[in-house]
Amino acid sequence: MIESQPTGSRVGGTHRSEAFTHFDAARLRADEDIPFDLYVRDGSSYRLFRRAHHLLTSDELRSFRAKGLCEFYVDARSKGALAGYFGQALAVRLENPRLALDEKAGFLMEASRLIMDDLFAHPESPETLGTVRTLVEQTVGFISSGRQAFRSISRLCSHDYYTYTHTLHVAIYSVALGKQLNLSPNFLQRLGEGALLHDLGKALVPPEILTKPGPLSPEEWQVMKQHPQLAIDLLTAQGPLDEITRSAIIGHHERIDGRGYPFGLARDEVALPGRIVALADIYDALTTNRSYHAAARSFEALNVIKDQLLGGVDADLFRELVILLANNGPEW
Repeated sequence: MIESQPTGSRVGGTHRSEAFTHFDAARLRADEDIPFDLYVRDGSSYRLFRRAHHLLTSDELRSFRAKGLCEFYVDARSKGALAGYFGQALAVRLENPRLALDEKAGFLMEASRLIMDDLFAHPESPETLGTVRTLVEQTVGFISSGRQAFRSISRLCSHDYYTYTHTLHVAIYSVALGKQLNLSPNFLQRLGEGALLHDLGKALVPPEILTKPGPLSPEEWQVMKQHPQLAIDLLTAQGPLDEITRSAIIGHHERIDGRGYPFGLARDEVALPGRIVALADIYDALTTNRSYHAAARSFEALNVIKDQLLGGVDADLFRELVILLANNGPEW
């Protein structure tokens, strides 16, 4: 019997649609053990499609897609299992020589989105650093595999802003920029970890501040400015934090003109990882839709940085970012 659930989780007789997480059905393979229930959306409800650990056949997946269905949904209680499944499958997909580069890029983006969504929902989880390190290792390896790899994955960076997708975009741009600078594999790994985790402290910022559509009050702004240090506190509570990772997180809102936060550092006081992530952070903020501006194209975003923000970012890094995007990035 096919079960149906109302949209979202029950809270005081109402339901929240965000209780379900979607993913591209094309990411599943036939005859794999899937450790979570699969649902499909049916109007305002979610119908159970397949119970956990019941294998999907090739015919079932073909029939599913033939009906014009593109996405499966997973209940919030299974988000951890969903992220774990994609995390484990990621290395297998990326190492498969028969998969096209664009398909590998798509799976990497999907896996990263689900892993980061789960991470921001459970920022104090002791598995945080281990999961992120594995994800960054796969991301660094993919981007380092050639020019076409960065081009494939940068095309998939969404123009819609969510905290967890933003951190993924920043990690992609930071690692690619670090590769452009010929930084060591260890540096790229630690830089990528810092970039993925740079906004983790926002998980502890009150949602009414984080999602406020208008300008923040001075008091609210002081709370928001704490998020780099909140991320450091969360992570060091789990164990020692590498200095490259730490400086990427704590420095991503510092400016070389001394007008940044949390410490107002200037020039060489802002370590290289912080300067890289700060530039990647600004670029992604300009090229995604926000409540206060529409997404700019790449060329437009770079012009904004050059004309309005260059005093706060590293000019040499900016030139390298222009070269990176001109030679390898998405359409301008």
